[in-house]
Parts: sequence; C-alpha cells; structure tokens
Amino acid sequence: MYLVYTAMLALNVSAQVVDGFKTVGSAMTKSNENLQIKLDDTYANFDAALANSKDKVQEDYDKAQEVRRLSYEMGSYIDSLEYVLMAKVSATAEIHPDPENPKYSYKMSVVNADGSPNFDSIKKAIDLAGFRWLKMDELHESTNLFAAEKAGKGPELKAKIIEYKRRLKEILGEDSSSVNIALNVENKVLDPDNNPQEWEVVNFNEVVSGSSLVTLTRLKAETMNAEFDAVNTLYKHVSKGDFSFDQIAMISRPKSSYIIQGGVYETDINVAAYDSKQHFTATVNGQQLNSTDSGSVHYRTVCNNLGPQKVTGIAYVTNPDGGIKEYPISDNYFVAKPVAVVSLDNMQVLYAGIDNPITVSVPGVDGRNVKASIIEGQGTLTPTEGEGKYLVKPATGGKKMVIGVDAIIDKGAQRMGQPTFQVKPIPDPVITVGGFSNGAKVSRANLASGAQVVARAGEGFTFKIPKGSIRVMSLEVFVGNKPFQMQGNNFEPDLLSAIKRANRGDKIYVDAKVMMPDGVPRTSSCILTINK
Repeated sequence: MYLVYTAMLALNVSAQVVDGFKTVGSAMTKSNENLQIKLDDTYANFDAALANSKDKVQEDYDKAQEVRRLSYEMGSYIDSLEYVLMAKVSATAEIHPDPENPKYSYKMSVVNADGSPNFDSIKKAIDLAGFRWLKMDELHESTNLFAAEKAGKGPELKAKIIEYKRRLKEILGEDSSSVNIALNVENKVLDPDNNPQEWEVVNFNEVVSGSSLVTLTRLKAETMNAEFDAVNTLYKHVSKGDFSFDQIAMISRPKSSYIIQGGVYETDINVAAYDSKQHFTATVNGQQLNSTDSGSVHYRTVCNNLGPQKVTGIAYVTNPDGGIKEYPISDNYFVAKPVAVVSLDNMQVLYAGIDNPITVSVPGVDGRNVKASIIEGQGTLTPTEGEGKYLVKPATGGKKMVIGVDAIIDKGAQRMGQPTFQVKPIPDPVITVGGFSNGAKVSRANLASGAQVVARAGEGFTFKIPKGSIRVMSLEVFVGNKPFQMQGNNFEPDLLSAIKRANRGDKIYVDAKVMMPDGVPRTSSCILTINK
C-alpha cells in the first residue's frame, strides 16, 4: 500500500553529514575571500593603467567599474538572503576562539531585539567560526524563505541573476561569448516523471538548510568568477606596451575549489594584461607547461590526498627587451572525502512492508548525477517526485538494508557511500474502548452509551501515516463468560444490553482484529473493569 505524505515529519541527518555541509560552506567561503583578493588586485591594475594611459583605457575602465557595481549589488543581495536564512536556523553562534582549548567558548547573538538578522554579527561569526555554528539539518526554513508560493524569495533571486547576466553581456558586447558566466538558473530540471521543475524548487524546496546555504555560497562564488572573467576580459583590451612587466600578476582560475576525493582539479593560469599572442612557459607543482593561444597554461591533477592542497609554481614571461622574468604562481583548493547523504524523511529506521520516503544527495554534486540502489537486503527502491526522492519498501522478515549511493563525476560513476539501516516490523497496535485504555475502571453508563473501539500505532512507531491506515476490522467481546462477535468497531445493541446488566467488579474483555498499513492484520486486547 502506497502512503501519501503531505508533509515530512522530520529529517534525520548524521553528524558526519552535517559536518560535511559545514566543511563545504567554510571552504567555499574561504575560497570566495581569496578570489576577492584577486579581484582587488585586478582593479588596482586597472587603476594603474588608467593613470598611465587615460585616453586608451578610459572606456574599458568605465565598463569595468559598472561590472564592479553590478556584481557588488548581486553579491550583497545573495549575502542578505544567506544571512536571513542563517539567523532563522541559528539565532545564536557558539564561538571556539582557541583551537588548543576546545572547551573554552562563548556565545553571541546574531539577531536584533526584534528578531531580524544582525548582518554585522553574522559576518563576524562566519569570520571567527566559518559555518560550524549553524544548524545545518533544519528543513523548513529554506522552503519558507525561498519556495513559499507567494512570499518565496526564490523567483526574485532567479530574476535578479538573469538580469545580472543580461547586463554583463550587454556591457561586454561581442566579448561576452568568451566569458564564463555560470549562474545557470533559467533551465528547468525534469523529475523522474519527466515533469519540469523550476530552479528555485529544485534547489530550495524541502531541502536541509545546509544544502541551501552551500547553494547560496556557490552562487556568490559564481558571481565573483563572472565578475573576475568579465573584468579581465576588459583588461586584456589594454596593450601590454602600456605597462611594465613588474605590474603583472599571475591569476589561477580553478573550475572548482572543492574537490571530491578521486576527482580532478583543473585550473587556467593567466597573466593579467598579457598579450594572448605571446606564449610563455610555467612550472606548476613540478609540471612543465606551455601556454595556449588563449594566453594561459592549463594545469590538471588527480586529487587523492584529503584536506587543503596548494598549487605553486613559476611562470617565465619574455620581456619586451627579450629577457625572461619570473612570476610566482600560488593557489589553493580543498579535497573532501566522498560523502553520501541518505536522509530518512520520517523516522530513524526502515519499516518492513510499507513505503519509507528517503532523500539521497551528495554535497557538491548535481542531484541529477546521484543515483541510489539496494546492495544488501530484500525490497524495492523506487524513484518518486522530486530530485533525490525515493520510496524504500523493505521485505518483511529482513533485519537490515544497505543502500549504495553513486555519483557521476568526470563522466564516470563513483561510489560515495553505502549506509546501513535497521529494518523493523511495524509494532502491534494499541486499542482504546470509548476512549478508555487497557486496565481502566469505567461505569456501565459510559460503556452502554455506545462505545467505539479505536486502534492506533503501537509504542515506538513514529511513522506519519494517512488517516484510516490503521483500522479495526472485527471485535470479540466477553462480558463475564458470555461472548459477543461483531464486524467493524462499534458495540452492537445486544452487547450494550449485557453491559447495562453487568455487576460492579465485572470484567469486559475486548479483542480487536486490526488491519495495519503493511496489509497484515494484528490482534490487540483491552480489559476494562465495571466500577459502578
């Protein structure tokens, strides 16, 4: 029997997965800070170029300043949404200022007296502790903030991103085709039934706060990368003859600064304001590389070592006088251990014989490239509506189930995890008679007024089920030694008459045959004592 849910009861995410989201968010935030430094250097180079040759540089300089303004507004808007969500999921930040003494900590509020987010406090908390203070497994706030039908910020965010991309392309003109502007929000995503889903629904509706915060941080990074590429494209219009080579900075532009173990780190390294027609050579982490016609060298390495990684090297550039000048290369990235997130949407165990909704995801991997399968245990695993949504139906009699999660990375499938779950049978039901539980003392008048037998889930069954999934099919009632049998859950007239004639101290024995959500009938009993 398929169970239809209108809301999720809870989302249980392991501490390892929560820490994974925190690590991703902190690493991406640090990467954004490093990219901001490179952006500042590029704008400083533009300032110097304007001072040296105002007539030639002014037009591109003005365009670069417009790109800077638009990007600042876009980034500030994304920050504001991120800070609002942070304040909603964690109103207080716990800071551990001394890594050598983790027990020493202090708390700081990140909301104002009226409950609104305090942006300065949130930024300070991020600077001090990254994402470690945030409640990353909270489910509802992301949906309320971004995906609510009328008040959701998701459509507004998408519209601002689309307008930002339009303005960048307008400023760059023909050069826009050579600029990498990611921020892909226009295209819809097909669910398992080939129904198109809006970008904001896929990314923010019914997802944990950790996933939404990482998405916002990624959007901020893509905005900064688009700004960086746009400004450097404008900067390339400036002839190298207008500058001395001691003003050149080597720029590394990685495709991603967060790599899953076994994945590939790739980056393009450019010389700012360098003429793409002039080639140069470079040594990067021991590799000897030559520049391409685009004016960059391409560095690629397989990532097997976990944790922070460094990229160092030297670029050898020919000066106008024919001499060789060396320029240092420096960058960093983070390699993470594969983490598969399998979230049970309603409980901490899988119940045999019924559909258990789960959500499967891998931090940093597009949900369309994540697949789940049963690798141990009997049952079915069926994709359902929504990215990463499945219904798991373990066979009765099983003790455990192992679910494998694979991700398509660099065109190949990689096992990201295979969590094990306990399989339990649905507990026996509990019945009440006229609202009275087993062992209760009741009056003849209360029972004879038309008692009804109601069944509910037994002890420990926290699964949210539709109304009517547990129902009483038939009854066998003893008043003293006289039996009464009937269909349904209501006491019939002859039984009610017998109850009216019962004496004080007589026992009423009720056995109910109850149909359970797994389609297997169970028996539940209740004994009442007449007290008046």
